[in-house]
Amino acid sequence: MNKDKLELFRKRLLKEKYNLLKTLNGMENMKEFGSMDIYHSELSNYDNHPADIGTELFMMEQDNGFKNGMKSTISEIDDSLNDINKGTYGICRECGNKISEDRLDAIPYVKTCVDCTDKKDSIIDKDMDNRQFISLKRGRGSSFSDTTEDMVQLDREDTYQKVAQYNHVHNDPSFHTGDNLNVMDEEDLDGDGI
Repeated sequence: MNKDKLELFRKRLLKEKYNLLKTLNGMENMKEFGSMDIYHSELSNYDNHPADIGTELFMMEQDNGFKNGMKSTISEIDDSLNDINKGTYGICRECGNKISEDRLDAIPYVKTCVDCTDKKDSIIDKDMDNRQFISLKRGRGSSFSDTTEDMVQLDREDTYQKVAQYNHVHNDPSFHTGDNLNVMDEEDLDGDGI
């Protein structure tokens, strides 16, 4: 890759790093939006509904996930800037071939070529498929086999039915409000055939 292209990528990487650091700094200093530290330093959460506290916790964890993702990207950008200095920028870390400039234009801090990324993704996908298959087979208590004809997919309705079987109250008036229509469509709870 020529020096002009390398300098262009260096500038793009530095600009991306600057933008991420600016966003990260803004998330750390949330004075204009109200700090969660003030909210959580109250002596009592007595006046807060548990669902509100759960929502706040979810939002804090989501923010932490965003921050960690940005920190990881900043680290990858720093690695790419070091690669430019060493003269190894744009070379796949898996196979040693050149990464296409189109790919670097899309993601300037990418470390692998398309082929190696596809190989890695297919291995991960295959591993995940095997794990799901094994867990489904184990969950049903059957032995392992090469056929998938007895493999059953577990959906939300099936999951609810598994939990609800322990919470069923015969002739419970709440089932007659229409709230649970079609939730237990595989089972006749009332005995009326509907």
